[in-house]
Formats: sequence, structure tokens, C-alpha cells
Amino acid sequence: MREAIADVFIAGLELLEAEGRSARRGLIRAAGGVALIAAGSVLLIGAVALLAWAMVTALYPVVAAPLARLLTGIAVLLVAGGLTWVASSTGR
Repeated sequence: MREAIADVFIAGLELLEAEGRSARRGLIRAAGGVALIAAGSVLLIGAVALLAWAMVTALYPVVAAPLARLLTGIAVLLVAGGLTWVASSTGR
């Protein structure tokens, strides 16, 4: 009787250990994915800033400086709104 209880207990511990290893692998994969998303987000923010600066610089010879800044701000706002809309519709 004791041996049967001990066998069940040992089997339960082995199952718990295997599940722990599986969970650890999943967490490591998730952490790697989060790190890649964070790095991509930083690069994306830098790219958008450079594109906005390039747009303002390209518009300066054509229109007044305040209007160039306004047009660039509107363009960036539209792109951000579009991305937000796509993200919200994808998440459903």
C-alpha cells in the first residue's frame, strides 16, 4: 500500500517537473518575442521621426514653415490613426 502511494506521489512529481520545463520553454520564447517587438518598436519610432523630418524639410521650399509642420503633423496623425484602426480590427 505504501509503495503504491509512493509511486503515485513520485509520478505526480515527475509530471510537475515536466510541466515546469514546458512552461519555462514557453516563457523563454515569449520573452524573446517581446524583446524583438520592443526593438522593432524603437526602430519604427526612429524611422517615423526621420520620415517626418524629411517631409518637413521637403515642404520648406514649397510652403511656409508653420504650414509645412502642420501638414507633416496631419500626415503622421493619419498614419498613426490608420495603424491604430488596423490593430484594433485585427485584435477582434
